[in-house]
Amino acid sequence: MALPILTVSKHELILPSSGEKISFRPFLVKEEKILMTAMQSGDPADMVSGLRQIISNCLDTDINIDKLPTFDVEYIFLQLRAKSVGDNIDIEYEGQDDCKIDSQKCRFKTAVNIDDIKVEKQKGHKDIVDITDQIKVKLRYPQIEMTSQIGNVEGQDMIDLTFKMLASCIEYIMDGVEMHKTEDYSEKEVDAFLNSLSSAQFKKMQSFFDTMPKLKKDIESQCIKCQKKEKRTLEGLADFFV
Repeated sequence: MALPILTVSKHELILPSSGEKISFRPFLVKEEKILMTAMQSGDPADMVSGLRQIISNCLDTDINIDKLPTFDVEYIFLQLRAKSVGDNIDIEYEGQDDCKIDSQKCRFKTAVNIDDIKVEKQKGHKDIVDITDQIKVKLRYPQIEMTSQIGNVEGQDMIDLTFKMLASCIEYIMDGVEMHKTEDYSEKEVDAFLNSLSSAQFKKMQSFFDTMPKLKKDIESQCIKCQKKEKRTLEGLADFFV
């Protein structure tokens, strides 16, 4: 006689980027193992790989995770976590100021309910950037693998990867009524277009990324030693697992 296999509940969520409804199940032990291995590694690439595997395992809806915006992937993971482990996340982090009790930094601790964490969309955000009266650029959101690479480098490598991410996020360029899809051009040709921009024009494109939707929550926490209170804004998945 075969051993029993437990059934799991099904849940639904709405993707912030598109409003599409998708179905999922909670983590099982095998997903917990993937998450623990990724977190112990500390390598952003391992974390992204782990998130991708966990979400792929748990989603019932057929969807290409690699094509989703970063904030969609982060939101899905939080919803999985809520249904698997619990609605509350314990947040603990070191502050900037010295604690009144000892010579160490203040250490703050609080709990955040996942239902209170929303993907916030900033007013004025738009995906079509007017470069000139004639030329417009249609941008798409970066994917999680590219953003994780940027978070792990500095200096010239950071500049190069940021430039590469921006190029990969250009969907098409409008020159009057003529549309140029970047998939029809080489990476070198797209780079040449970006390098032809003025500083002001380039900043217009950067504002798309600065104002794009993100996981966000304002919290007020208290130092566990001196009870000093502090307000802080958490942004992005990493801030909710400090």
